[in-house]
Amino acid sequence: MACESAFPAIMDEQALMGLNPNADACYRQRALAYFEQLKESQDGWEVCAEALAKGIYSDDHVKFFCFQVLEHQIKYRHVRLTGAQQQLIRETLMKWLQLQV
Repeated sequence: MACESAFPAIMDEQALMGLNPNADACYRQRALAYFEQLKESQDGWEVCAEALAKGIYSDDHVKFFCFQVLEHQIKYRHVRLTGAQQQLIRETLMKWLQLQV
């Protein structure tokens, strides 16, 4: 399955429904596939970064998966990112921390 080269500025709300612990298997599968696409995409991490920095989602499951996408980006692609992209990741994490206090 080929990943999209660019993700919309907002997340797939139907896929996010699959993160609910009570969601049926079909929705869970869609959610996991969506987040794998975000991880593998060159720019999908930016959608997650924006969601975290702006506090768009209060659901801990969504935040958890967003952090996994960012972690994947840092672990496997950090050296290929531009300086501006690396700075965006740092700023995102700082903004998220500031929202928590």
